[in-house]
Amino acid sequence: MQKIRQKLAAVGAMLAATAMAFNASASADTTETQIQSDMETHADGFAFFPIPDENINTTDLKFHNLHTEERMTYAYSKGAGANDELNWFMRDFRRGEAAHLDTELLDLLTDIKTEINKRYPELDVQFQVISAYRSLKTNNTLRNAGGGQAKISQHTHNTAMDIHIPGVSSEELRDIATCLGKGGVGYYQQDDFVHVDTARVRYWPSRAYLSGLSCNSAPGIST
Repeated sequence: MQKIRQKLAAVGAMLAATAMAFNASASADTTETQIQSDMETHADGFAFFPIPDENINTTDLKFHNLHTEERMTYAYSKGAGANDELNWFMRDFRRGEAAHLDTELLDLLTDIKTEINKRYPELDVQFQVISAYRSLKTNNTLRNAGGGQAKISQHTHNTAMDIHIPGVSSEELRDIATCLGKGGVGYYQQDDFVHVDTARVRYWPSRAYLSGLSCNSAPGIST
């Protein structure tokens, strides 16, 4: 009987030691999990995961509406699109209808500005807007008056803009837009402006200049 009691006591001691070891391990795991959780909570708010800078890859698009004489600087990040203020700025001023500018059009203007600044780093690029959004009624009225507007104009789809940039000839602006290859390019030499849009790639009134255009030799532009 004494031997049995001794064996039972030994077994009990062993079980007690095992239980203590298990509890200690569980406590350590819980503590480690809590520490990790605390670190994650800490990281979300502080230095472990830096908060993105909203100004990264943002450029100032400067506009001057030649019809209304309004001016606007729009801080833009590619893909962001237009806000209500810019859409009103680009309105059909004849009818007071706000635009709903195509995001790709703003992206294209951003690319044009980038390429101009590669050629002329000191130039403060300003887009003089001859025409942006036109309602279908306005377009038809101008067309019927002999203005030469297309029957299905990209301006009515918010995908086009007629622009002039002081400090850059319209011929060079045409070439830059052509080399970007992101839509239609119309060169209005007599009126000194360039039409750009985000529809299919095409050129007018003549394609003759294309044979002498070397996009690879233009600073910052490649085909």
